Amino acid sequence: MTSRQVKSVEHHFAEQLLNMSLDASVAVDESGDILAATKSICDLFGWKREDATGQNIRHLISESSLEQFDHYIVECLGAETGPSQNMMGKRKDGSCFPIELTLREVDDPQDQIHFIGVFKDISEQRKSQNKLDEYVERLKQSRREMKRKDFQLKSAMSIVERANQAKSEFLANMSHEIRTPMTAILGYTDILKENPGNHENLELIEIIQNNGSHLLQVINDILDLSKIEMGDFEVRKVRCSPIRILQEVIDEYQPRASQKGLSLQAHYQESLPETIQTDPGRLKQVLANLVSNAVKFTSEGRIELEVRMCSQSRQDRILQFSVADTGIGIPAEKLKHIFEPFTQADSSTSRNYGGTGLGLTLSHKLVQLLGGNLRVQSALNRGSVFSVTLNVGSEVDLQAGQELGFRFNSENADSGLSAEENLQLRRENQGTILLVDDTPEIRRLFTYLLNKMGLEVKTASNGKEAVEQVNAAVEQNKAFDLILMDMQMPVMSGYEAVQLLREQEIQIPVIAITAHALVSDREKCLTAGCTDYLSKPVKFDVLFEMVQRYLPARAVLQLNHT
Repeated sequence: MTSRQVKSVEHHFAEQLLNMSLDASVAVDESGDILAATKSICDLFGWKREDATGQNIRHLISESSLEQFDHYIVECLGAETGPSQNMMGKRKDGSCFPIELTLREVDDPQDQIHFIGVFKDISEQRKSQNKLDEYVERLKQSRREMKRKDFQLKSAMSIVERANQAKSEFLANMSHEIRTPMTAILGYTDILKENPGNHENLELIEIIQNNGSHLLQVINDILDLSKIEMGDFEVRKVRCSPIRILQEVIDEYQPRASQKGLSLQAHYQESLPETIQTDPGRLKQVLANLVSNAVKFTSEGRIELEVRMCSQSRQDRILQFSVADTGIGIPAEKLKHIFEPFTQADSSTSRNYGGTGLGLTLSHKLVQLLGGNLRVQSALNRGSVFSVTLNVGSEVDLQAGQELGFRFNSENADSGLSAEENLQLRRENQGTILLVDDTPEIRRLFTYLLNKMGLEVKTASNGKEAVEQVNAAVEQNKAFDLILMDMQMPVMSGYEAVQLLREQEIQIPVIAITAHALVSDREKCLTAGCTDYLSKPVKFDVLFEMVQRYLPARAVLQLNHT
């Protein structure tokens, strides 16, 4: 093939490629006039090839883009390659559309073609880009809206948190203001009960004591319900004995049932878990509430407390505790509302039997927190059965009930000693305790109780005085054996005092005694450096057990071997 033939083929091949291209290509001279154009210029601009020839390339550009076009030509002069540019093209009929224009300067030996221009219709691309831009803009708007709503949500959450904080502080202060005088009322009635003087005084003291205990229970129920609703309430699941829980409930309510001539009995299956996983304090609180109601609403007959295994598998073991009575019963139409707050079966119930209607509501919520169900069956004038069903988990030890050697009675036989022997052991105990409380009546009460245990007591009215006394005692090599510390005091709080003592590396056991009752109070006390925690009001036996636990080994040994 001759060179002439090769050039002819190449020319034909190039021409065919241009004709197949969807883009419009033009050859332009130095003046900008079109010397030649591909067929696609008709599809793109509406110009026939022969009509387009001789037209200036600027006729293919929209007036709005002519200035941009002129700058683009200048950029392309002398440049081997250059970027394409997007601008607006103009059809023969005057309509405009988006194009991508690529210009290349040509080195023509005949000095005719100066530029080659390629026009590409980017209408669809622009539509897609516009849609993308719209989508991006909507995303930006959505993001701005989300930020606005997030800001509003955070503001609302901040308001809620402040409200919850205010509510928590109110509950804490209310608890402190109520529990502190209740500690004095119940504590001093216990002291008066030891020497009542005559039978009539004893009856009056018991009236004060019973009403004080009732008021304290109402306070506790209100606080517990408030804590549950605030989310400031937790249950802790530990290994505990279900039969022992029953025994403690029976011990507590046997005297009250006997006074009314009622039979209070407990039953359990021959084979029960020796230990279960649950919160023993909260389970006992629920059962105690149910038994208390049964005693209250039963005038004759019996009350039966039963625990039995419903089902068991490798993963789950289901226990059911039930409290059955022969009391007044509940009308069928009232049963569905029985767990609602401040609800009682009849409007006359509170007048005849007392109560606020909070107990069952609290019990229902507590059982739910324990992961179980509380149900009731009742018939008017025939009695009621309340059932607590709990999944106690798989980590339990099965043992025959008879093998436990556990008997139900109304006597507290935890130590095997008589009350006189226990009291004698308490009096023979030794140790010096620092009692810190800002209320004179509480200091006097606890001093009496601690003296009764045979302990020497020093007192302070605030944390600052306590720290000073502790440091002075340490310097004299007469360190205190134990500190009982109220946590909310003027001048220096118990939290600040304990933190200061721990910073001074003074490791004397500190028992926090607080009238606050929120879940976080115990953790707050322990975080501050306290050894343990008691909530007011404190019963003598509970205080004695706590003091015995943390006194030095010599005192405990003497107590156990005297």
